[in-house]
Amino acid sequence: MLREVIRVSNQSGIHARPAGVLAKACAQYQSRIEMVYNGKTIKGKSIMSILGAGIKGKASLELICSGSDEQEAMAQLKQLFAEGFGFD
Repeated sequence: MLREVIRVSNQSGIHARPAGVLAKACAQYQSRIEMVYNGKTIKGKSIMSILGAGIKGKASLELICSGSDEQEAMAQLKQLFAEGFGFD
């Protein structure tokens, strides 16, 4: 299991389009992917769970990857967060 605190780099937070990009990226992996934001656990493969969390811009959250391809998943997701999911 890998755990890392990461920061949402885009100003507008994780709204519909970034949530879709994030959920699609998570779905590529067999690993269980979760995020913890404001004490709430969010399922990475569920766009509704991501949107329901209301993750704000510049916020920090904990990313947790657990499974056979956790290293690859963590690396790609960290890059997506760093790039702002291609949106601002």
